[in-house]
This record gives sequence, structure tokens and C-alpha cells, in this order.
Amino acid sequence: MKKSILFAVLAVLMLGVVSCSNQDEKKSSNSLATSKSVSISGTTAGMKTAFTLSSYADYTKAVASVYTMYQEADIVLVGKFEKDNKSFVDHGTIETESHMKINKLLKGTLTDSEMKNGIDIVYYGGEMTLDTYLNNAPPVPDKVDSNGILHRQKQYSKQERESQKVVYQLEHQANKDKDKNSEIMVFLSRNPAPNNYFVIADEFGYRKINNKGEVFNPRTNSYEKVDFYPTN
Repeated sequence: MKKSILFAVLAVLMLGVVSCSNQDEKKSSNSLATSKSVSISGTTAGMKTAFTLSSYADYTKAVASVYTMYQEADIVLVGKFEKDNKSFVDHGTIETESHMKINKLLKGTLTDSEMKNGIDIVYYGGEMTLDTYLNNAPPVPDKVDSNGILHRQKQYSKQERESQKVVYQLEHQANKDKDKNSEIMVFLSRNPAPNNYFVIADEFGYRKINNKGEVFNPRTNSYEKVDFYPTN
């Protein structure tokens, strides 16, 4: 995924919208985690959007089964979303770190401190100021089209950079609801960096649980019981 996103982002300032594909979420999340740029925590509420990065997943068949997700994940937990900590640029993509309170650990190991205090999880998506994005994303070269015409990348003024934002939206956004009242089942890869747990397969790795203990399936838009999460 890292390569496909990087190539897609190279066109962003000219096209305004980027489409990229997620081919190997777990592998890419591990590799991306080793090269983060400066992290950002400022608000972008009310800002005009300069451009939107869009992602359309091609892994959905592979993660259709919650049991496949369970097998692929290093950590599976049930908890509640508490807050977004920060968003940052990584290889031209925007990622967001949020804090989860842990109610149950279904697979893997966590420290006593993590079980008590919760963990920070990272997922694809988020937004930040245009200035922050341009300062941390790979440089975008000018492009010559098939007719030999040079297309220079758009140049933004200081005021535009500071007053506009960049948004990264995925077809299957992992943390789109940010509901503090709902229990969530989260499927995570465990990266080498401390406290860096990455949500695998976007929305498929971040699933609400209803009051019957059933887990949401994004493909069927319905809740289902799963054997590894007994409700009694």
C-alpha cells in the first residue's frame, strides 16, 4: 500500500482528489509506523478544505469474515473510544492516533499498565492544516503530459496554507463514528514502536458491539454473534 499511496499523492496538488488502494493493510501498517514525520494536534474546525485525499479499499473480500480478522490480528480487544490525540503525515498519508479504554482482551498480550490506562491506536484518516501537510508530505514534482505540456503544481500563499485544511477520507473509515458510549471490538497489528497499535483493514478492524453482545459487520450492515466473544 505504501507505494501505491505515494504515487497517488504525487498528483494531489494538481488533481485535488487522490484515489489509492489498500492491498496489504497489516504489512503496510508495520512498515509505515517506522517513518513518521512531525505529529500534529491542532484543530481544523471551520477551515475550508484545500483538497481531499480519498482511498478505495481492494482488500474487502479478504476481510469479509470476522474470524479471518481474528486470525490476522496480533491484538483483539473490546473497549471504548475516548479521544483523538493527534493526526500526522506518514509517507504522504494522514493517520490519526486515538486513545482506547480497554474492557476485555480477547487475543494477544498487553501490560498491566496498558490494561488499566488504555492504549493509543493508529488508523488511516484524519485532517490537518494545509501548511502542516505540505511541510511533511513528500515534494510533488511538476508533470509533463503525453502532449509534452508542462503542468506545474499549484502554489499556495501563506494565508491559504494557514487557513485551509487537507482531509484524508477512506471508503471504509475505521473510526468514523467516534462514539464514546459504544463498546468497540478492535483488531490491531502490533508495531515495533512503543504504544503503536495499528487498526488493520480500516472499518473491518474497528467494529461496534450492540447491547446483545453482537458485533457489527460492515459488509452486511448488520450485527452478528461471534464465538470468540461470549456474551455470558
